[in-house]
Amino acid sequence: MGILDRFTSIVKANINELLDKAEDPEKMVDQYLREMTESLAEVREATAGVMAEEKRCKKLLDENREETEKYEELARKALAAGNEADARVFLAKKQELAGRAEGLTVAYEGAKANADKMRQMHDKLVGDIETLNARREAVKAKVAVARTQEKVNEFASTADKTAGAMS
Repeated sequence: MGILDRFTSIVKANINELLDKAEDPEKMVDQYLREMTESLAEVREATAGVMAEEKRCKKLLDENREETEKYEELARKALAAGNEADARVFLAKKQELAGRAEGLTVAYEGAKANADKMRQMHDKLVGDIETLNARREAVKAKVAVARTQEKVNEFASTADKTAGAMS
């Protein structure tokens, strides 16, 4: 059983070594960058939709407020003119709009909170992409240095072999 365990360990070690050689850090970082860029496109699209919803809710709320103020002013004018029946109608309409304003306010606050969260996600993702770009450049530089060092070592060992053969 000991031989099989040792053989299994050797096979695993060789497979891991092959995978390590195949795993190029530059390519891995580039793949992560592509995935993050795709995610950024999706987040931008979702953010645009959420922000549009926020603007729509804000517009409805503002229109409701303007209409409420308009009916309040009409009620004042009707009272000033001595037309109490019209003033009551205008105040009833104002009350109806005020009731609707509560629902619109809740919808707007929810849409605003969602838009703020999406903006934060977008900004974080943009920052992560910038960080990854910087790391990619650092990895490329390290890989280039390592390849150069490997060539230098190869030439040095060749020179040592040549010097040994000459002596």
